Formats: sequence, C-alpha cells, structure tokens
Amino acid sequence: MSTESYQYKPHVINISYSEISPDIPEFFTHKRHVIIMTNTGRPIYVRYGSEIKSSIFLATINAIFQKFLLFFFEDKEKQTLFRISHDKCNIYILQRNQITYICATNVLQDSEFIIYQMLDFLNTQLISIVTDQANVQLTQKPNYDLAYSLGGSRNLLTLAVKNGLYSPCIAFNSICTLTMTASMRSFIHNNLKETKVANVIASLLLTETYVIDIWRQKNMEFKTSDIMIIQSMIQGQGQLKKGENWIPVCLPGLSAMGFVYAYIYFFYQNTIGIVMISDDNSLDMFTKCKEASSILIKKFDQNGLEQSLFTCLQNNPITPKCIENLTQIKHFIVRHTSGQVFLPMFQPFGKNSKTFKFYMQQYGELYKDFMISQSLGNSDAKQNYFVWDSKGFGITQYHDVIIMFCFNELIEFQQIVQNVHILHKMFRTEDLINFFILKPS
Repeated sequence: MSTESYQYKPHVINISYSEISPDIPEFFTHKRHVIIMTNTGRPIYVRYGSEIKSSIFLATINAIFQKFLLFFFEDKEKQTLFRISHDKCNIYILQRNQITYICATNVLQDSEFIIYQMLDFLNTQLISIVTDQANVQLTQKPNYDLAYSLGGSRNLLTLAVKNGLYSPCIAFNSICTLTMTASMRSFIHNNLKETKVANVIASLLLTETYVIDIWRQKNMEFKTSDIMIIQSMIQGQGQLKKGENWIPVCLPGLSAMGFVYAYIYFFYQNTIGIVMISDDNSLDMFTKCKEASSILIKKFDQNGLEQSLFTCLQNNPITPKCIENLTQIKHFIVRHTSGQVFLPMFQPFGKNSKTFKFYMQQYGELYKDFMISQSLGNSDAKQNYFVWDSKGFGITQYHDVIIMFCFNELIEFQQIVQNVHILHKMFRTEDLINFFILKPS
C-alpha cells in the first residue's frame, strides 16, 4: 500500500474569507461556522468573515441565545454543551466562564462528542494566547475588547478548529506517540533525564505530529492538552522550526494565569524538535537550555539515533500486518489510559481523506457511549466492554487500552470476535513499542 497520500500535510488557512459578512448569502453556505464571543455579545473570533462586520449579527444571536441558556441551564457552572436542532442544521453552544463558543453545522451526521471536544480545545487554545486574565478583565469590564488582544494569533484559532474536527488526539485528549523499539525509547528517555536543567519543568522530544518522549519534574502535572498546544504552535508558525527560539507561552494545564518560556530547536533536517519548558525567562536560562540541547544532540549523533528516528518517521503512519493480511479490518485506533494514541494509516493532524473524517465521526460517538458506560458500570463491565454497530464500527477495552475499530460491514460475528482478539494481542500493557509510561524522573 502506498503511504504517500498519508504523509503529513498541514491545513491551509484561507484568508480570503476575511471580507465576508452576514449581509451576503455566501456567509451561510459554509458547512461549519465557528464563532467566539464574550457573554455580552462582543465578537472575539469568526471562522468565516470579519469580526467587526459580524458584530451586529453576533449581538443579535447572543441576545437570543442568552434567553435559551437561562431557560435550559439550571446550573451554568456545569458548563455543558447545549444544542439547538433544526431540520437543516445544528447549533452547539459551549460557555466557559465569560466566553461563549458556538458551532453551527449543516452536516447533520457530525458527532456531538467531536464538536464538544473541538470547542473545548478551542477554549484551551484561546486561553493559551491571552491567558485566563482575559476572563478576569471581562468580569470587571464586560465590554472589554478581547479581539484586540489576539494580535496575529487568529490563524492559531482557525488551526485549532480544523484539527479539533478531525484529529483523534484532540477528540480523545491524547498525544500520538512515535512507534519505535523499546530499547531506543529507553535510550532516549535516559538521555533526556541525564541532560535535565535546573528550573526546567519538562523536556520533550517531538515532531509536528508525534511525541517521541517526555521528561518532567516530580510533582509537576504536565497535561496532554499542553503538549497539543505546543504542537499546534509549531504547526501554525513555521518559523519555529528554523533556528533556536526562546518564546513565552501560556500552558493552561500548568498555569492559566501567566506565561512560561519555551526553548524550541529543530534539528536533523528540521524534522525533530527539542522543547524545554521553564518558569525562568532569563537569558542565562536560555543559554543553559541551548547547552543542554547541544549535549543531547551530540549523544544522539554519536549513537546514530538521528537517522534511526528519521527512519521511524518515514515509516509512520504505518500499515499494521493485521490490516495487510486480513481484509476484514479496515482501520483501528488504540488509546492508552495514560493519554496516548496509536494511529495507523492516517495522520494525527493536518489534512486527511474523507474516509478518515468519516471514521472519526463514528469513533467519536462510540467513545462517548463508552465513557458514559464506564461512569455507570461496575469493574466487570469495564473489562468486558465490547460494542459494535451495523456499519462495522466497534469499540472494546483490553486492560490499559481502548480499541476503536472498523471492520468490513459483511463480516460475521465469529470473524468479529477473532479480529478483535488479534487486535488485543497487538497491545499488551507491558509492550512499550507503541506507548511510553508518563512517569516523572
């Protein structure tokens, strides 16, 4: 099978929509509108169009939505997703503190779970740009113009929408780890640990789409959403892959109220990146990160690791033998309980085929039902969860992994059981080839 069509291709951010306004019919022809505004109706971001030209329209729909929200939301602190359905479209509303996120879609088969995860990540992306001080400002001054604070970061929000609709990482709140041998992963982690720098919270080895390994301080929570924010920043700002960078970034999982500093350096044909996160913004801290990075790269070079990693990247996303040999298995995604996903055949971020987009919508609904059952079921039910539908999609749990799969629609029950057993055998909890254990060092 040719993998050329599966190589990472970044989303194209179309700026030609900037002059579109609700006054012209073209404004309403898009499949999915995404809008961010304050709870008083001031525009922050409009996916298609100009925020200024849309201000009157947004003020009107905000007045309508607020009445709906007051009627249907008994407890606003729950911050749940609210949906208004019509025969031609669905409108989803998510409130986070002083900010409202809206997605209007005329694609009726869209997964509600995927839409929710996209809007939730969009909130994380916005906070990473302006920090949670924005909510403080809006509480004190409801008419505060937050759009002005975004500066040139609008493309990051558009990228968050595009990735949020189709990325399994955002859908399942996970990072996509690079497949490699256990010995290689152990060597990388030990070297990350040995080159740690005082006041560095975490060190990461990653690409635009895959995470190779992570070291973090003890007692320091480093959430997967923060890693995705870093990767989105790299995807959206190509200059970060050129030279050494020392930039402020808000990682809401660490602290939503302020900035930390990130040392970012891509080496070996600008494909592999070292990222060090520090709460010290001094020039001396940058120099220490620079020196540690040089030592790490030298060790990799002496052991031929750079070429080995590059080979792993060229071979990803892979086509597992079970898919090559058994035509009943079309595709599957595996999520580890540590917040990592194994994704064969398709890319975790960027442009993908319509087939994969369709898979993601089906997986989203299966995963939503799975999460509900886990919150309600007993321990036996959690270990024996196995559900599939008439379209050939299913989900099962096996020890520390959740497997979402797509089989041939004409497959018989006995073949389903056999193929699920094959997938189970591929992912044992002690196998570190596809996943690494996120333990502090």
